[in-house]
Amino acid sequence: MPAAPVTIMIATPKGRHRLVGESDRNVAQPAEEILRALGADVRPAIFWVECEDKAVQTVLTSYLSGVKAEVLAHSRKGTFQSKGGRGFS
Repeated sequence: MPAAPVTIMIATPKGRHRLVGESDRNVAQPAEEILRALGADVRPAIFWVECEDKAVQTVLTSYLSGVKAEVLAHSRKGTFQSKGGRGFS
């Protein structure tokens, strides 16, 4: 069974990003990199995930919400690093 196409839209004060891939793995890392690169400016960023597979949509939304929360927590502590990431598997 082929993976369902996935689209992630990220809206930030600096612009909008539209990521499209044939699977969640194709779009998760670039989305994470965008969120991490924002640093403390991630607070007003919003994102949404579109996918026919609702389980994938739920997992990816949860994952990116966690990334955003992690970036905010690190920026409050002053320990934020914009490079790297947790990785999505």
